[in-house]
Amino acid sequence: MIGQRQDEARSGLVTTGRYAVLTMDGLGLLIPQHQVHALEPGVDVQRSQGDGADWIAVGGAPSPVYCLSADLKPIREVPAGRHICVLLDIGPRLFGVLCDQVVMLDQAGLDIPPLQGCMRTPGTPLHGLVLQGEQVMCVTSADDLLACMGQQGVDAPEWSPDESAQPRLLQQEAL
Repeated sequence: MIGQRQDEARSGLVTTGRYAVLTMDGLGLLIPQHQVHALEPGVDVQRSQGDGADWIAVGGAPSPVYCLSADLKPIREVPAGRHICVLLDIGPRLFGVLCDQVVMLDQAGLDIPPLQGCMRTPGTPLHGLVLQGEQVMCVTSADDLLACMGQQGVDAPEWSPDESAQPRLLQQEAL
């Protein structure tokens, strides 16, 4: 039990807290609710021109936004159903993940058994699996999700406060 508490403290997981379920391409990710900073409409996400992260302005500060595949790899093409940007709090900064659906679990104290050794691969952000109805959901934390994507320490895309987001959106829609 002490080892489990140390793992929880290190990973940011709290098995007695509440969770948000982030759904992407049928994959359900459980993330502690205290790490969810805000939900924003996906249309507010500004697309970057290159291979860098997209971004969203929150309180005047830019935060990187990533679109993930079902195997948790960043992808450039945003699937049609990704309408929600979940801003996750990792201490001094935020980052966003585009999701199909976000649901706050109305259950406290989930039983989250840790992954067995044979299921735990190096670099995996997963800490456990939870069966909710007929869906198996993967348990992770915002820190471990970002580290898995290989984006730890990457700054948000360049942005200046006087740059207007609206003309850029209108230009994209006209193309």
